[in-house]
Amino acid sequence: MTTASNPTVTPAAAHAHCRCGAFRFESASPPILQLVCHCSQCREVSGRPFSNFSFFKVRDTQTSGAHRTVAFTAESGARTVREVCEACGDMLIDRTEGFPKVVGVVHEALDPALPFKPLHHVWADSRLADTVLPPDVTVYPKGAG
Repeated sequence: MTTASNPTVTPAAAHAHCRCGAFRFESASPPILQLVCHCSQCREVSGRPFSNFSFFKVRDTQTSGAHRTVAFTAESGARTVREVCEACGDMLIDRTEGFPKVVGVVHEALDPALPFKPLHHVWADSRLADTVLPPDVTVYPKGAG
């Protein structure tokens, strides 16, 4: 990474942080994929009917700040790890063993905000009954794996 002031550091293409700012994420490249997840675990951790994620190449990312990991077996059967701020409890990062080269970031945590144009809705069979899916996206009844 390089910048004018430091030839070895480039400005990040994306930044994210938890509500209190103690746990931070940075990516040198823009997201490669955006999707909406309707699984029960995402609903539980977000407190919303679904979760919006932007995915980045792991090799271009770094995190900083105190956080804890919460591991579980997802509806897909894959081991999933959520990285949560120690101070405020916000989930910021999602890592799934089925997709080891990408890391998911809660889209609403990106600052400044990036446009959110998801092309995929996953775990659509698990969505709440009143959730309407847009007609112009790829819908996966289960995961996208």
